[in-house]
Amino acid sequence: MKNLILKNWLTKSLFIILILIYFLIGIYLINQTSITSDESAYIGAAYAYTKGLGLNQEHPLFLKLVNSLIINLFFSDYQIAVPTIDIVTGQENIEARLAAFNLGYSLLMDRPENFDKLLFSLRFSYLLINSILLLWLYFFTFIIKAINPSISISFAILYVFSPSFYSHNFLIAFDVAVSIYALLAIWTIMICVQQISKLNNQKLITYFCIFNLVLFGAINTKFSNLILIPIVLACYLIILIYLWKKHQPQLAIKFTILGVISALIQLLFIVLMYRYAFRNLANQSIFDNLERYRQGITMNLSTVGGIREPFWQEKFTSMTSLEYLTKIFWFKENLGLFVIIGCLILALIYVVLINKFSLRCWIKKIFKKQNKWQFALLMLGASYPLIYFFLIHKSRFIIGYRYFYPLIIFIYFGLATLTVYLKQKWQKYLLIGTFSLYIYFGLLGIPQSLSYVNPLWTQEKWQLTDDSTINWGQATKHSVQYLLNNQLLPEKNLDTIAYKTFGVNINFVQYISLLSQQKNYPIDIESYYKHGYFEPETTQISQLPQKYLLIDSTVKQKIMSQRHNNSIAAKNWEFLANKNPIYSHNDIIFIYKLK
Repeated sequence: MKNLILKNWLTKSLFIILILIYFLIGIYLINQTSITSDESAYIGAAYAYTKGLGLNQEHPLFLKLVNSLIINLFFSDYQIAVPTIDIVTGQENIEARLAAFNLGYSLLMDRPENFDKLLFSLRFSYLLINSILLLWLYFFTFIIKAINPSISISFAILYVFSPSFYSHNFLIAFDVAVSIYALLAIWTIMICVQQISKLNNQKLITYFCIFNLVLFGAINTKFSNLILIPIVLACYLIILIYLWKKHQPQLAIKFTILGVISALIQLLFIVLMYRYAFRNLANQSIFDNLERYRQGITMNLSTVGGIREPFWQEKFTSMTSLEYLTKIFWFKENLGLFVIIGCLILALIYVVLINKFSLRCWIKKIFKKQNKWQFALLMLGASYPLIYFFLIHKSRFIIGYRYFYPLIIFIYFGLATLTVYLKQKWQKYLLIGTFSLYIYFGLLGIPQSLSYVNPLWTQEKWQLTDDSTINWGQATKHSVQYLLNNQLLPEKNLDTIAYKTFGVNINFVQYISLLSQQKNYPIDIESYYKHGYFEPETTQISQLPQKYLLIDSTVKQKIMSQRHNNSIAAKNWEFLANKNPIYSHNDIIFIYKLK
């Protein structure tokens, strides 16, 4: 008994330590990461919601409304003009997109002394929201006791030390939330199914409330999660058929009532969100606000069929999402993940051989009367990643590796679930060893943040690809700090530095403005806006009058891809290939001394 209590205490303590590590990594990366491309748009939208003048309608409002609440509570003295935009039904409104970016820019740059505090506060709210995965696991493992602690600990380690997720879970973006809320919605209903015959009223209501919370988060984070709706409806239908067959009509009636209430709650929350965010615009009926939600869906769908060519093997090449995933997956994930997968496969093969596993007996066991209903529901749960994969695998609109996170999180879930089948002592030691290796590689990757590549990629990392998990503008601050700390920038930029970087609206010059004020470094910022912009297609680096050149991975990729067709690009590539930078950060941003 004492050993069991001690084991439970140690398991709980380990899980709490993992939660603390999650926040420590997140807070560290918040302070180390420059503002990225899309963040200013979502900040601008959040500010617009404080004024009841909704923007950024092409994404659901939930996470932006959380930031809106932060702005209202702690930064309510900002007074930035919000433009009124006419939304064109069924189209992605370019004017509205730019307005959100510009509004976010104005808010962040309005008070340079508040820039870091404002950005930290808004990012931390996302870090907190994305911690729901760990809090949910703790609740269902140690309070409800519905999940094997081995699964929870394994899954928490895979999540906390995943470079894919720790580099994004604090950003003002939706890629982590869309993944974890979808998983939690599926997982909650699966637990409900497994305990269907044992549910008392208290547990039923508890599960109902949690399920509605995570389902709300899922469908109001990104419209792609609306694929959960038919899955959930199918689950409800199978549950009702199962209960009817088991002669439990009262429980079936309760499920029906709760299902109807759930649908009404989701609709009500959507209406209330849109009513708040658009409250100072015309047309505020229930149907008007539901129409705004529908318009967001059609705006999102209007981008389907677009083509974006990613950088691969020294050129920009059109490819499908499936082709892209199979090319870069091996280099973007924690190297320890592949060790875990390999060891799990070998250990499970051993288990199968030792137990004289029979596929025929296993299939018969699944389709026994008492098992087939739960098997059908488990298959419905697995349908989310399968449907998501089916919808995107032929798309040529390649934005970035982050769009595969809904698939990656289910891979982690599957691996964590498989750990319960390894019960022998040597197998447990094997798990401890492989997961320790995963933690080690995860910790090593933290300084790389968004630009993470594992040791399997042996070239400069900018040669892998050009997506937002390599360069999203996250390194700009570090290059400016280097220039200011070494006093390489004069007060006026006449012939001192030429620059070109990834298109973030708070970029190199803006960070000079922000950091020079923080350091009391004298700078005539207008001279930096007016002089020094570098065009790699038309300007030869060796002929630049400036003393320094600052470029990032996107410029190198563009020069490399054009070197066979553009003589200037060829000369620029020859220069870069034979010149070492005086400064680089994570192989993403570079400073060259020209004279």
